[in-house]
Amino acid sequence: MLAVVEFDRSVRCVVLLWEHILGYLAILSGSLLVELFISVVAMRGSILDTEARASMKYLLYVRLGIMLVEIVWLVLGVTWLTYHYRDCPVEGAKEAVLGIVICNWCVMLSILITVWCTFDAAGRSWVKMKKYQRSMREAESKFQYKRSGTRHRNWRQRKVIRAYQDSWDHRCRLLFCCIRNSDRNRNSFTDIARLLSDFFRDLDVVPSDVVAGLVLLRKFQKIEREAIVKQHKYDTYEYLSGVAVTSQTQFLALNDPEHFEHFQTVIHYMHFALGAYGWPMFLMTHSGSGVCQLCTRLRCMCFPCLGAHDGATIVSDNCCHCNYAALRRMVEIGEVEVIYATYHVDVGETPFFVAVDFTRRKIVISIRGTLSMKDVITDLNAEGETLPLNPPKEDWLGHKGMVQAAEYIRDKLEEEAILARAFSHSEERGTQDYGLVLVGHSLGAGTASILAILLRQDYPTLQCFAYSPPGGSLSMPAVEYTKSFITSVVVGKDVVPRIGLHQLESLRADLINTIKRSKDPKVHVISCISPSKLAQS
Repeated sequence: MLAVVEFDRSVRCVVLLWEHILGYLAILSGSLLVELFISVVAMRGSILDTEARASMKYLLYVRLGIMLVEIVWLVLGVTWLTYHYRDCPVEGAKEAVLGIVICNWCVMLSILITVWCTFDAAGRSWVKMKKYQRSMREAESKFQYKRSGTRHRNWRQRKVIRAYQDSWDHRCRLLFCCIRNSDRNRNSFTDIARLLSDFFRDLDVVPSDVVAGLVLLRKFQKIEREAIVKQHKYDTYEYLSGVAVTSQTQFLALNDPEHFEHFQTVIHYMHFALGAYGWPMFLMTHSGSGVCQLCTRLRCMCFPCLGAHDGATIVSDNCCHCNYAALRRMVEIGEVEVIYATYHVDVGETPFFVAVDFTRRKIVISIRGTLSMKDVITDLNAEGETLPLNPPKEDWLGHKGMVQAAEYIRDKLEEEAILARAFSHSEERGTQDYGLVLVGHSLGAGTASILAILLRQDYPTLQCFAYSPPGGSLSMPAVEYTKSFITSVVVGKDVVPRIGLHQLESLRADLINTIKRSKDPKVHVISCISPSKLAQS
């Protein structure tokens, strides 16, 4: 721009523009030079070998200083644009400066938002605690005696734990700022903050470290699998879908009438599980003609004469009952009548519907999965909670958010006598003798599984079909109890049923161990320039 545009040095605004452009070029050159040094230093040493990158903090301080100068220069640029943009006779240059200033303010704003969201306010307390622990160990090693500092050490540790919980609680409230501030929601945020702070507190890594660790872990797993198959360890044949993994592998024999009927039942009730999602799921699965199909079943409140009325109780649907219209379309797989459907959603309160399936002589309770931010909060509230049984069993634990949702549905069924209405819906057709089936997908699957345990005392012959249930929904004693009446459906390598709190903790431990054993630079690991020594060993 300096070479193309002709600047008239006799005009003050042009001189100021010239100086601003030169200053910005100097700042840009300094930034590029410092970031080049940062890149060079960042590639030194292995992932956790911080000594080789000891000079990084000074480079970051220099880069921070340049950024502050850049902010000041941007303010001066805005000042020039305010007073001289219209009158200054340099057409091409002032448009370019306007674009540069706007672009850089957007970049600065994104940087400030990122720093504000990711800044670890508890990091200072954590560093102080680590230094104190290191000094205690050094003193014990030097003088060969243990100092009586347990009380002081516990005080520091409690302070760090509290700081991390407050930090995560603030992040949760910021992320879910649109959720109303009720006592239950505040308690959920506190539980989630405690869980996340416990999980991430000692994880002193950056996102690129995690990426490198996952790459190394995947290499290690591949080599480990090959070794297991070659050496025939653990009676393992192959790690492939559709083939026998071990000698105990069993396949569903569809040529067996009993197995085939069970398989058809699983497919049949999948329609009920998807129907609970309402119109968003229907339009996603019927993208071409979904709107036209729904229009014939809408029940608009403004025009009561439009749409069919079948006597079902509908709660918290929109004015046109779009969710119920989609539900009716998705369960057109036989003779089905909906008794009750609620689309009210809150933290620990999940939408569900109750229907009579005349084709298979069942009363069906279908629970919706994750579809809103409130459902996400329910998912994240993953602490273990004792199942509310009578008599209680202390070792029967469930996902806390799902336990709350199951209790909510059970109470709703009892308070409004919904199941009693369903069983007495058509006594001339024998509905009082129908069986009870619970279905759900994702969050709904976990909630349905827990609700099945709660209702089995009153309905000993009930069945439950859990489609892609989240991992860690139940403790092992409860899982053993449910094997006779709950069928879990997992498709391929779906990650949701394989992720629970215990699995995530194991992944974290494996990730840290893999990173510690790696001797390659991080950039080589991520770009796969050289094979990992860890994987080779």
